[in-house]
Amino acid sequence: MTHAPHPPRLPADFRIVDLFAGPGGLDIAATVMGLESIGVEWDDATRATRKAAGLLTTTEKDVAVLNPCDGQVKNANVLTGGPPCQSFSVAGNRKGHKALEDVKRLATRLVGHEDLLSFQAAWKDVKAETDEMSDERTGLVLQPLRWIMEAELQKEKERYDVVVLEQVPTVLPVWKHYANLLRQAGYAADAHVLHADDFGVPQTRRRAVLIAQWDPENVGRRVEFPRPTHQRYSKGATRLLERHASKRDQEELLFPLPRKERTPLKPWVAMQDVLTERPRDFEVVSNYGSGGDPKNRGRRTSDQPAATITGKVRRNRVFRLKETRSGTKEIGEELERLTFEEAGLLQSFPRRYPWRSTDVAQQIGNAIPPLLSLHILSSALRLGPPSKDLINKLATWEPKHSDGAADEVLTEDA
Repeated sequence: MTHAPHPPRLPADFRIVDLFAGPGGLDIAATVMGLESIGVEWDDATRATRKAAGLLTTTEKDVAVLNPCDGQVKNANVLTGGPPCQSFSVAGNRKGHKALEDVKRLATRLVGHEDLLSFQAAWKDVKAETDEMSDERTGLVLQPLRWIMEAELQKEKERYDVVVLEQVPTVLPVWKHYANLLRQAGYAADAHVLHADDFGVPQTRRRAVLIAQWDPENVGRRVEFPRPTHQRYSKGATRLLERHASKRDQEELLFPLPRKERTPLKPWVAMQDVLTERPRDFEVVSNYGSGGDPKNRGRRTSDQPAATITGKVRRNRVFRLKETRSGTKEIGEELERLTFEEAGLLQSFPRRYPWRSTDVAQQIGNAIPPLLSLHILSSALRLGPPSKDLINKLATWEPKHSDGAADEVLTEDA
């Protein structure tokens, strides 16, 4: 049976509530798209950054205390969120694997209830079990599912039209499980791992993303994810001129296009493309993942995307590269370490983003890249790929109002 296509909708039709909103990696993308978005964020330092950026934030800080019918978020018809991931970042070991399986098992108990009282009884039991877990953050990943199911069963609240969840790649099995559960609840849903550098972010970063769209008559249909616009970085590769995707590229796309519809892939965006106030040739040496062994330190040259930006970004060392007589390049003097503005740029935040407080590196490292958010939201809301003008609008965004510290230089000990 062929279903009628959904009529096109405008940004004004969507109102977002963003759970675990962070400093605004998704909200700032929504803002430049003309979408109404309000974030729920518990950390005071992060809330200070959001305030300086002019982003809406609920007065209540705790996702677990709020519910979909609360006045501040009642009108939202899009739910987004990136729950804390520490419990799952070690999914390769027994403890991390158990956390993933626990969440999948408990999530199943939250779906299929015919009335609110039945759901609330199930949630009470689930919450009691998560409260006894060794890491209380494990239960936070269930909060978006609670919100979705509560909105479905509350008489005074319309269900969410669209759901977008994102986290580290090890959470993909949970998102896949959620997608199956949401199909039972009337959503077309799926989850995949997206690469930030595929979309012009000057950094290699992978995120597990779930997209669900209310469509009870067609829950089995394909959910479109954003298509890559840029060449993906790989070790030993060099940036290519703009070209059509190769056979290998096409095989890696979530939904390969017919040859006649393939669009050119742009070269990856390198560090030197955005860190324009530095010497053009430099190298970043990272301790991330080295285990303290200098031989294992990651190295990226300025013609490559940065490695994943984390809360330890200030530990990275930066060196000038100078050309030798033989034409090779060798490390020269050490340069200033990456500033917060530069770390934000590598995450695709606007240059003038008003970072606040004393834990800025952690705020930046925890955020989803705004440019990646722009592509995800455009696809999830079926608004079409973001235009060049919209991407430029994100890059050149500036806060409308200053809180008196716009030119403050924020630093912290390396």
